[in-house]
Amino acid sequence: MVGSISTAVILALGFQIKGLAETKKNKEDTVVTEARLLIEAGKVTEAESKLAAALRSNSANDNIRFAHADTLYKLGRFHFAADEIKDVLNNNQSNAEAVLLSGKIFQSMHHPKEAVEAYKKFQQMKPDDTRSQQYGALISVLETEARNDSRKKTEQSSGDNYLAAVAGSNLLRWNLDKPISVFVKDGTAIPGYRTEYEESLRQAFDEWTQATDGKIRFAFTQDPSLAQMSVVWTDDLHAPAMTAEAGVAKTAFGASGIESAEILLLTLDPLKDGPLGKNRLFNTCLHEIGHALGLQGHSPHEDDIMSSTLIVQQGLSPRDVRTINALYSDKATAERTLPDKDEYGRPLPPSLLCQRHVQEGSVAAGNNQFDKAISEFEQALKIDPKQERAREGIAIAFNNMAIEKETSSEKSIELFRKALFWDPTCDIARGNLNSYLQSMGMDPKSFDVRVKLAEQCLKNNDVRGAIVEYAEALIYRSDDNTRKKLEALRAKKLPPN
Repeated sequence: MVGSISTAVILALGFQIKGLAETKKNKEDTVVTEARLLIEAGKVTEAESKLAAALRSNSANDNIRFAHADTLYKLGRFHFAADEIKDVLNNNQSNAEAVLLSGKIFQSMHHPKEAVEAYKKFQQMKPDDTRSQQYGALISVLETEARNDSRKKTEQSSGDNYLAAVAGSNLLRWNLDKPISVFVKDGTAIPGYRTEYEESLRQAFDEWTQATDGKIRFAFTQDPSLAQMSVVWTDDLHAPAMTAEAGVAKTAFGASGIESAEILLLTLDPLKDGPLGKNRLFNTCLHEIGHALGLQGHSPHEDDIMSSTLIVQQGLSPRDVRTINALYSDKATAERTLPDKDEYGRPLPPSLLCQRHVQEGSVAAGNNQFDKAISEFEQALKIDPKQERAREGIAIAFNNMAIEKETSSEKSIELFRKALFWDPTCDIARGNLNSYLQSMGMDPKSFDVRVKLAEQCLKNNDVRGAIVEYAEALIYRSDDNTRKKLEALRAKKLPPN
């Protein structure tokens, strides 16, 4: 079977030469003619540069774009060739030569299903073309390959995963309503960088897309301001994290999950002080993209791509595939919880459980589920009363609950006080509280008024409210008696909200 595929590929390359020969009959753009001559002279890289320059100029058109796609294909930069040929076909779906080239590109990217679709479409478009008949055998081989891939995915879907080990504190994920936009910074000026690294990086992104059956998708942009994820090449060997993994990924998240990520990739081997080998770079790309997608920790299995050491891996393992799908599964969306124990049966440390509650609270707050958000933040604060993000989150949740239309003024004031109790630096809640008090005929900047409000809170058994009001009073006047009362209240063990 392997021998058949090799023969088919050789035939396919032969057909490509014939296809180009046929286009010579038509009038060509000068730059395309020049590029073709360079290719015939073995100067494929120069041809690609010339065509790329033309595409950046006012002379850009689909003929040049097709020639550029074909040249990128010859250079083995398949994913970039796919980008170009996609644009050609978007402009003209009846371009048979572009359809044929797309099939060859898909085949080289190991997408047999898409390759078959393209080849069959070419046969329908040009049934009398001798290439249509010759592609029959290749289509049969690729259909078998596609079935084998489907069977393999089915077999891989059952078994263990290491989600509890790598998800870290909580389920950090991207919102997948649309593709994740990615900007890759040009690395040509970085020592050790090679153009072929671009293809390895794109293939790594592609592997994660295939692993999730297209659930996770990426859209590449040339504008860094539009990117949610950025990739930067570097030769800096000093950072310990870079030395360990030859790359590092940093993520930032908000109420809806991961909102941005930055990936740094070494162009030099941290152990040999020379360019990274292609396989090592590919595995590094896979590993760091995995981190950026939410697999925060490391797998305890050395043959998984998310292992802490990248030595024996050959791309994504079945466990890698199961783990990323477990993280982004619909079940996880509904439950949004992780086991309380890792895969060895050990309880997760309190710090991780605390962070999990913080993330759950952030997600709930972002969905205006304030009761749930407050409950999650309270759970986090039970574990770690000094957790700053939990304090900030619960304050905002109380503040937002207070300004809902159906909330009475008295209840709103109570909620603003709770917000300031948990986060005295929450100026939004402070401003809202002062506005409400002023609307009720009180001077919020009066020491005497705030002390009186504190005493009223104590009569109503609202100790937290009294703490806030005494603290606010001391903003406007220093008073030892009031300070002692405040310190005494803060020393009390308070009941739950």
